[in-house]
Amino acid sequence: MKEALAASTRAAGPYCITKVNAARCERYHKIALAVVTALAFLTRFWGLDHPSEVVFDEAHIMRFTSWYLTRTYFFDLHPPFGRLLYAFLGWLLGYDGHFVPYEVGESYITNEVPYLALRAMPALLSTLTVSVVYLIMWESGYSVPACVVAAGLVLLDNAHIAQTRLIYLDAILVFTMACSLLCYIKFSKLKNQAFSKKWWLWLFLTGLALSCGISTKYVGLFGYITVGTAITVDLWELFNIKSHRVVSMLEFVKHVIARAFALAVVPFMLYLFWFQVHFAILTRSGSGDEYMSPQFVDTLSSNATLEQGVKTLSFFQKWFELQGLMFEYNGLLDSKHPYESRPWQWPLSLGGVSFWESEVTRQQIFFVGNIPGWWIASSALAVFVSVIVVDKISLGRGMSLIHDRARSRLFKSAGFFFLAWATHYFPFYLMSRQMMLHTYLPAHLASTLVTGSLVELFFDSQPVEVESMGEAPSEKGTADQVVQPDQPPAPRSQRALKRFAGSSIAAWVACGAILSVPFAFWCFWLPLTYGYPGLSIEGVVTRQILGYRLHFAYDYAQYYAQYAEYTR
Repeated sequence: MKEALAASTRAAGPYCITKVNAARCERYHKIALAVVTALAFLTRFWGLDHPSEVVFDEAHIMRFTSWYLTRTYFFDLHPPFGRLLYAFLGWLLGYDGHFVPYEVGESYITNEVPYLALRAMPALLSTLTVSVVYLIMWESGYSVPACVVAAGLVLLDNAHIAQTRLIYLDAILVFTMACSLLCYIKFSKLKNQAFSKKWWLWLFLTGLALSCGISTKYVGLFGYITVGTAITVDLWELFNIKSHRVVSMLEFVKHVIARAFALAVVPFMLYLFWFQVHFAILTRSGSGDEYMSPQFVDTLSSNATLEQGVKTLSFFQKWFELQGLMFEYNGLLDSKHPYESRPWQWPLSLGGVSFWESEVTRQQIFFVGNIPGWWIASSALAVFVSVIVVDKISLGRGMSLIHDRARSRLFKSAGFFFLAWATHYFPFYLMSRQMMLHTYLPAHLASTLVTGSLVELFFDSQPVEVESMGEAPSEKGTADQVVQPDQPPAPRSQRALKRFAGSSIAAWVACGAILSVPFAFWCFWLPLTYGYPGLSIEGVVTRQILGYRLHFAYDYAQYYAQYAEYTR
């Protein structure tokens, strides 16, 4: 009975202690997950066909997609996985790769490109990212309001919407990053089932997600740092003789080898596989020839020397050459860009990017974060650090401001989310290369998880009674479940007033208050996120906040007419 109860409460809030309440809470979570997923689908697919022109970096990805389909060799700074996904989808759609855009604003319709279907893939991944954020919180044992806050901040975020529904690589990167967190959490909850089928499954899926992330962009390495740090702590608990989880040296070695194989060896083999596919497809000379050695170029089919029987390079020779060039040119990417920004600006969304504009319709897409949403999430990070510091000081003085189980969750669960934010943010201070605001999206996602965890800490972590089982909650339950046997249960009507969908009314009020302001900003910035409708001069000027340089803020025709009249 206890095992069944523990399983049923493993992903529930403090209300969900009994078997009956656990079933109710699971139902509440499923309903909430369905709602946020449906809303995410709406916000990502709404007006996806607009504009029917190349938007910002779509020019790069469309060129690479077309070159894959025409098997023309090219050189790029990023690993091939993300681009191969677009090429594969284009091939399924029957697209022949005839469109090679170089300018923003080139027409997809005129050039007969299935751009809507190509945009649908990142839009779908972006939708599922919101679902994964909810699942991360749910699997970590948080209540419905906490899960809704975390998922809602991503759902309503203008930056996530604008960046991850276009033909870019970021939807793939952010989705795989979120999946790596979810899979690792699922794996970490199976500590007592080491080397079982489920244990191996979630360990390998963690490695798969991490591999796909770093195979899309090299900043996916930060996901490895996140999980690698957590794995190191986990292994220390197995090795430390003071830990209740200590194992024999032989068992410890087995744990190390298993993690190294699933998180390093297999993912690296998958990483190499995408390069093998890359080389197998790109067999014709193209724009990338000028970057490669003559020996490499000789392997391309349009080169006359190949027809003369020149010996080809092995896969690893080609891979080492290309890998070295990718690292070299990544380091040289230090040219200035009018919309570049630095890491200190990102948490408050102080740097925006113009994606697209149309002078005819006065429409534009301007990429910024949901300002109140980003400020709330960034404030939550500061609050988290403050709570940790204050708690440590109070414990040193013999006082305990937080219940032991709530403290355990604060350090282990919210602490893991904070670690994910830090590892996806602070490394950029070490880089001098060109960077823009979208670089912060993975870190922003992690900050929303911290925000959700604090909602539960402050508004939904009060002790509750066990209604029917008369048993103390399992250690696998939530961090703040406390039984108070000396206090009689409150009348059911009173409990109903205090709780809704398994959570305190205070938590729901906090959830609504937190998400209402980002929702208002989402509506306010909607014309600049989706590119329509066009705004009047007054409408544009109203949105020129935090130093954003928007288009069409002035009537230049009227200005020049007045200037001509003045100088006449």
